[in-house]
Amino acid sequence: MNRISKLSRMASAFLLSFLVLFSVMPAGHATSYTAGLPVLITSAGQCPDAFVVKVLFDRSKIAAEYDEMAEVEKLKGMKTLILVLGGSAKGLGAAGIDEDEELARIKRIIDKAKELKISTVGIHIGGEARRGPLSTKFIEASAPRCDYLIVKEDGNADGYFTKLGTTKNIPVTVIKDSNEIGGIFKAVFGIK
Repeated sequence: MNRISKLSRMASAFLLSFLVLFSVMPAGHATSYTAGLPVLITSAGQCPDAFVVKVLFDRSKIAAEYDEMAEVEKLKGMKTLILVLGGSAKGLGAAGIDEDEELARIKRIIDKAKELKISTVGIHIGGEARRGPLSTKFIEASAPRCDYLIVKEDGNADGYFTKLGTTKNIPVTVIKDSNEIGGIFKAVFGIK
């Protein structure tokens, strides 16, 4: 009887751990990270995903300024900078800049945001398609300097963002669908 009792306690402990773990996992989309309004959305790599994020903000009725080529002057009065991570050769060409110029712009705007104590949020919704060599340059230049990261699950298949979050102590929210962004930011900005 003693052995059965011990096994029963172990099974109960395992079950309790399992339930606690899985009751927390869905709340992984909830965040204790908070930021303020107004918001500036810009690209880090000139991918079209930055415009998609702006549309998602509009749908959620969260006001945000959008400028894919924002420079430091645009940060005046802002409380949150959103960097949409992912490179696009076509986007760089359309903007009339090369990779080095875009990397320099990203560095300038992040440096200024840090100086002004503006929250910096990195968003990667491009999935696996935006994890190639070009995007990697912009992600590696931006993501480690963000205060908070939101990434689509398929863009984090290799665990890059979650490992980075653990290493750099950056909160990371992994989403399945880009449409989840509106709800996340309502929580981040304290909007009912």
